[in-house]
Formats: sequence, C-alpha cells, structure tokens
Amino acid sequence: MSGPAASRRRLAGLWVADWPVIAAIMAGEAPADQPVMVVDTRRVLAVSAAARRAGARCGMKRRTAQNACPQAQLVPADGARDARVFDQVATVLERQVPGVEPLRPGLALCPAIGASRYHGSDQSLAEHLVNEITAQTGTEAMVGVADGVLAAILATREGRIIAPGESPAYLAPRPLSDLELALRGTAAGANLDVLTSLLHRLGVRRLGDLANLPLAAVTERFGAVGVWAWRLAKAQDARIWPAHQIAREFVVLEQAEPPVANVEAAAFWAKRLAGELHQQLAEFGQSYDRLRATALSERGEELSRTWRLEGADVKVVRDKVRWQLEGWLTGRSGLAPTGGLVQLELRAEEVHPAGYGSARLWGTDSQAQARAARGADRLQSLLGESAVYRPVLQGGRDPRGRIRLVQWGDQELPLRPLDRPWPGTLPDPAPSVVPGKPWPVSLVDAQGRPVRVSATLELSGPPHQLDGEVIQGWAGPWPVVERWWGPEATRQVYLQVKMGPGSKAALLACQDGAWQVEGVYD
Repeated sequence: MSGPAASRRRLAGLWVADWPVIAAIMAGEAPADQPVMVVDTRRVLAVSAAARRAGARCGMKRRTAQNACPQAQLVPADGARDARVFDQVATVLERQVPGVEPLRPGLALCPAIGASRYHGSDQSLAEHLVNEITAQTGTEAMVGVADGVLAAILATREGRIIAPGESPAYLAPRPLSDLELALRGTAAGANLDVLTSLLHRLGVRRLGDLANLPLAAVTERFGAVGVWAWRLAKAQDARIWPAHQIAREFVVLEQAEPPVANVEAAAFWAKRLAGELHQQLAEFGQSYDRLRATALSERGEELSRTWRLEGADVKVVRDKVRWQLEGWLTGRSGLAPTGGLVQLELRAEEVHPAGYGSARLWGTDSQAQARAARGADRLQSLLGESAVYRPVLQGGRDPRGRIRLVQWGDQELPLRPLDRPWPGTLPDPAPSVVPGKPWPVSLVDAQGRPVRVSATLELSGPPHQLDGEVIQGWAGPWPVVERWWGPEATRQVYLQVKMGPGSKAALLACQDGAWQVEGVYD
C-alpha cells in the first residue's frame, strides 16, 4: 500500500463515560445505588447518571451542584485511583485484542484490522468488546472504529463505525476544538492552546481547514506541534502520549573499585553512565527535564546535585556531571569529600514523552545562549549552587521590583504576574542595566544647592549637575507609592537625567531626601 492511506491505522477505541465516578464505585469509595459527584476543591469533575438527572453537571461549582442534587455523595478526585482501576479494564481489553494503548483513564485504543478480520467485521468486533467488558468488569463501555487516532477517539465517543477511507471526510466539518476534546487529560493536550488560538486568528476553524493546508507551510510556520495536529486532522497516524502511565524510574547506578579520585577518571565514568541513562530513556521514548547526580565517597559522604535540563544530549549531561565531580574532587565547590568516590547514581526526574516537553513552537535557543548556559553550569559546579543566579521578569512598578533573581537551574517562575495592570508604573523605556545595589549620587541645581522634592512633587530647582557632570536634559519627577494603607508603605520619586555626549542616561530615585542611581540607559 502506498499514498496517504498507508499512513493511517485502523483503530478501535473503548470509552467509559463518567469514568471517575465508575472508578470510585469500583474502588468501594462510592455507593452504586446513589447519586455520586467527583469533585476537587472548587468544582465538579464528573457526575453519575442519577446526579445528572437531578441537574448536576460537570464544571459546576460544588455548592451549585449540591443545591441541584443535595442527596449526592461527594468523592474527592484521585487521578491515581482512576488510572489504577482502569488498568483492570485495559487488562480485559488486552486479552481480546493485543497492542492496547490506554490514553487516559476511561479511554483506550487498539489495532482493529486483525481483530475485525477474526470476528468477521468491525461491527462484530465492537459488539464482542462491549459484551466482554460488561461481563468481566460490570462496566458499560462504548466502542468505535475508524482510521487514524483522532477519528477513532471521536467515533468511540459516539459509538460509531467509520468505514475505511471515510475518516478524513468524517473529521473535516468538525470544529478545531475537537482536538482539545479528544486529547483532554493527555500529555499533548497542554501544547494545543497556543496553536489553536493562532489558527483561529488565521481563520482556520475546522479540522478540514487544517488538513487542507500544505504540509510545507504548516511545518515552516507551526513546527513539530503543527505537523502533529495536521496529521491528526487528516486521519493519519500521530502518536498521542498517555498522561497516566505506570510510574517508571530511569536510573543508572554503578560502584567503583578502586575509588575514583582522579578528575579524568570521573569524567570517563560520568560519560559512560550518561550514555546508559539516555539509552534507557530512548527505549521507552522518554525524555526528562531534571537530572539528579549523587556520588558516595568511600567514607560514607553523600554529595548530590540536581541539574535542570531542556533537551540535553549525552554530551551536555556528561559535561555537567564531569564539572560537578571535578568541583567536588578539587574542593572548589566547598563540598570536597575526604576520600575517593565509590558510587555514582544518575536519576532522570520530571520524565515526559520525547517531543512533548516544554520546547518552543517556533525557534530554538541561539548558540550564544547555549554557550552562556554551559558557562553558568560550569561556574555553579565550581562555586556552589547558590553562587549563580539569573534575572526573571515579573510584575511591578519600579525597575528593581520587576526583577526577581532565581538560582540557576531552578524554575524561572515570577512571584508577581506580568499580565496584571500595575497602576503607577514608570513610563518606558526601562533601564537597560539595573545595579545589584543602588549607589548614592549628588544632584545639584545651577547654584550648587541639593535638589529637593516637595510633598507636591515640585523640584527645588532644575537639575544641573550629577556628581559634577553637567546634565543636558531631564524628565520627571514620577512618584511611586506602594502599600500606602499599611505600615510597610513606601514612597519614592523617580527622575530621568541625560548627561553630555558620550555619557549614558540614568534613572534616579529620591527617598528621604537622598538621590541614588536605580538604573542606567544605553
């Protein structure tokens, strides 16, 4: 077979509606003869048929749902329970059809061509699976068959059999949002938000619209995630990674005899173990975002370090671990062991399917950024974890408050959101350089008197010199008052000044009558 049909798989899907409710009942955490609602701290995530008849709906606030069905029993959401109980259903399904792929609790796919041929038709296969699941687990399920992953998922939710070759036409009129509906709860679902939002703005509203786009244009404009969605829309094969899997640890550990005390021997050791760890991950199609390297000395001292990685290859991991061991063995990190190293363990953390990590949709880091990151890793391995920081932009009104220093390797999360309004924010442009600690300066008028700011924001005189250098222009002042209602209230006045040719502009702040440099403009 050749052509587009060759890239399509005939798949059967099995879906159990309201699975969190069913799982709670099967686990003995909810009664089977009463209305049940599965809830988190605020909202309803799933409801039983009895609760739905009373007016409760998924997505309702807990209080609203309880008012609609006060007799319903509330069960806390538990993803681990849902996955654990669904494994029983998946096991029964696998006895009937080999190659079962559970996508999330309540939904699984399996190859259909051989099984349909054995049972006589797709319809006979669907009836057989429904009967077996009901007989062995007591669970009512829906089964559908179609070409391609997305078409199979949607057909299963409707209990339909889509004839071979008709899946693209079945998908074409469906809204683009069906991508999210079908992939809800999977590892790939989180990557769709940016893509679908942009496609909507470009006028691509239906799956058929996406499927009709040229592959070259999709690849160039949207990258790997766009191609992946394009293949789903064309009913072609595209892997969907399950969000709930049996937890698997990826770790390599080796004892050294004799103890390793030489940097070059440690580097060779790290290279070999890094290769073994990546081979383990590759066998299961996994990648990872954090690496924990732990070494044990011959005197029982344990030295551990966690590295944050983004798409690191074996060479990068080898270098990081080598730098770490070098810093330990030479004592430059301040954590020198008193004996040689007898054990090294590399453990992958934050494991996820390869290709569905936090990579960007468009573009990659430049070589200069990669070199800077490697340099920071090197410095941190030599000077210690708390010696290297990087700035993270966050919400705020003044330049210093908008920068948060985060230890290199930690998550770059702002403490204050950027997308909130910040009334009283200093006007653009922002300083290009913000010193770690402001330095005091002298600001005087033409008569040599210090420039003061009154309570009504009036300057005592036009600024003329800054630390003896003549000022060519100035703007301001701007007041910034924060937490004026409490004891931690702060009040500062800012002023922009520009010195002569060849000099830079500066952002000055006045607090308690004293001026200091808060930022410098290029």
